[in-house]
Amino acid sequence: MLSYAGAWITTTLTHTGPQLLLAPTPTPTGADPGGGFEWNKVHPDPAAVPKSDLFYQLCNAALFLGIVAAVCGIAAGAIAFSVGPIFGSHIISDRGKSMMWKAGLVALIVGSATSVIAWLLTAAA
Repeated sequence: MLSYAGAWITTTLTHTGPQLLLAPTPTPTGADPGGGFEWNKVHPDPAAVPKSDLFYQLCNAALFLGIVAAVCGIAAGAIAFSVGPIFGSHIISDRGKSMMWKAGLVALIVGSATSVIAWLLTAAA
């Protein structure tokens, strides 16, 4: 039964496959007389997004929660780093140290996300 299904798929693809690979022929509507995609109509427009203020509030809330989580990670790592040797567990101390630098890196990435996005948007314009 599998060989019949494989044979059917093969014959169907060889019959309709070349038609699927042909490029579509769009009809240009404006400035580009040679045909093709009109790139001058594509640009970021915050006014086109419905309830864009809600989107910005959600992004700001996510950035705030990310920074709070990173600071909590740094605090937890510092606690583990300082308490580990007191109880004779140097493995916990090492994990706390690695937790601190990882959380610090996350804090840098999350904190600089808005600056990076703003720079990309101004560089694209």
